[in-house]
Amino acid sequence: MLHNLDGQRLRHAMGRAVACAVVLLLAGACRGDDRRRPPPCLELDFRNAMFTAAAGDVFLERAAASCSTVEVSVMVADLTGIWTVGFDLEFPSTLIRYDGYVMGPLLLKGAPLNPPVVLVNETGSRLQVTLSRLQPDPSVDAVGREELIRFRFMRLASGAGVIDFDSSPTSPVSEAIFDENGNARPASFGPGHGGLVTVP
Repeated sequence: MLHNLDGQRLRHAMGRAVACAVVLLLAGACRGDDRRRPPPCLELDFRNAMFTAAAGDVFLERAAASCSTVEVSVMVADLTGIWTVGFDLEFPSTLIRYDGYVMGPLLLKGAPLNPPVVLVNETGSRLQVTLSRLQPDPSVDAVGREELIRFRFMRLASGAGVIDFDSSPTSPVSEAIFDENGNARPASFGPGHGGLVTVP
């Protein structure tokens, strides 16, 4: 009788030990799952330097951002007679890489007979850009702040750097806007018309 009682106690003790072991294993598995969760998404950011634009200003503005990309728009404020636009844009090529563009609505105004020409030449940390309407489509006007073109950049490394127009005398492209007759329009590309991109 004593032998049977000891056996029952032993079985009960073993059962409790197995239950405790299962609980500990499950708790460890839960903690392991927590450790395997990916870190939270940190979006890229662009802070434009210009917030109050005057007539004729051409400047950069944040359009959209995600964990891997940032989109920056070229905006034109209150300017008439826009037909051809040329500029070059410098960006921190060690932090981000150019990934494409989308036409803004400005040069598409009035249902043009011919699609506008867009040329984007990437050379290292610089984009050389030309946009133009074609004859017989007339010039267009920017009323308020209107989007000319939007550029998309992808993350390469963490850090912060400036995206801005290069209006220096050594720039290979003249920042300028012309009407359909080749007359220069009173456009201003800087200084201080770009902004700061941050890659977390």
